[in-house]
Amino acid sequence: GFSFVANYRVFIRRVVAGDPLMLGKGFNEFAHYRDLIPDDTPDTPQHDTLYSLAVLDLRREPIVVSVPDVVDPFTYMLQLGDTSTETLPYISTLTTGNQARNVALVGPDYQGHLPADRLDGVITTRGQFVIVIGRTSIVDPDDLVPLQQIQDGMALRPLSEYLGTGTPPEPAPVAFPAWDDDKADGLGVFDYINQTLAWHPPAFGEVDHMARFAQIGVVPGQPFTTGRMDDDLVAALESGIADAKAEIESMVEQISPVVNGWTWATNDISRFGTDYLVRAAVSLKNIYPNAPDHAIYGQAFRDADGETLTGEHTYTITFPPGQTHPVNWFWSLTLYDATTTSMYPNPTERTNIGDRTTDLQMAEDGNLTITIQHDPPAATANWLPAPNGPIYLVLRTYGPAQAVSNGTWTPPTIQRAD
Repeated sequence: GFSFVANYRVFIRRVVAGDPLMLGKGFNEFAHYRDLIPDDTPDTPQHDTLYSLAVLDLRREPIVVSVPDVVDPFTYMLQLGDTSTETLPYISTLTTGNQARNVALVGPDYQGHLPADRLDGVITTRGQFVIVIGRTSIVDPDDLVPLQQIQDGMALRPLSEYLGTGTPPEPAPVAFPAWDDDKADGLGVFDYINQTLAWHPPAFGEVDHMARFAQIGVVPGQPFTTGRMDDDLVAALESGIADAKAEIESMVEQISPVVNGWTWATNDISRFGTDYLVRAAVSLKNIYPNAPDHAIYGQAFRDADGETLTGEHTYTITFPPGQTHPVNWFWSLTLYDATTTSMYPNPTERTNIGDRTTDLQMAEDGNLTITIQHDPPAATANWLPAPNGPIYLVLRTYGPAQAVSNGTWTPPTIQRAD
């Protein structure tokens, strides 16, 4: 149940509570971020794309997701996730060929007709609520108008509005629970699990699990209570929560292998099947990671000698000739302040380096060497400024080529140079 609760905490409850993250938007509305995220925003943001967020309510009827024609070199991806945090099929440059499309998202309760001649595709889900995480690529950070126009061409419409037919009856209201960190940290987590499981009918292979869970009061849609439990059972449940937390945190360390000092996962950790422990660990560490055919990220906290990265030293990362990054879209290397988990605001206004950095200098032999340090080096073209304290790096490949996906290409080591 952990991933269901994480999904509620991170996304659904923010719509319910009017959290600023959703820009005042409700269900079935896009919250389009029209500008670059501020450098000092925490939680490892990026300046590679403009975000678009939405939470879809499919209980009443399907929602039609429309995307516009998009011209090269712009790319986009709408990542869709169900209430268990399983990633659904994408609507993206990769799946649409950048052509306009209208795709119906259909929840578990819909029993109506879908006109094939009016739709370009159908995505079904067991989740009654679907998360949309949209990313539209930034080509020129000084000109975001083309990206905003792509966002303007995206639409979310109930099926009846899209077809111009009668509106179905309003579904019963949902009593969304208020979020409480302390409650979710103890036995109250089962109350959140019961609420969220009600929005995601079990698969055939999960029916027996649900029958077992009912013996301890885990019943979808029902309030959880320990009122009829003896003290030994309550103590066992509390002990089980503690054991589960430890097991989930242990699995976090095993999800992504370390390659040349980078956590570098080319396996698909966006879809889990029945591996519920991995699903829980992913939702704890990095909820809704991209599928590897759309993006592969690496994260580094230490140099080649295993020492913690800090802006008090100088580091170099060298990409051999012709091996900068095999990508179909673009790549970036972003530096973060490890204390704040935000990008590093600096006078150069450079927070990352990538293939869209216009003044990178190649060596005569074709190498690309990026220098990371606090003070400006003699040659600043390939300099990534760092704060004086601890730092970490995130390497992002968007539309990774086969060499990245199959492990033929791996990121180079981070060498201390002073």
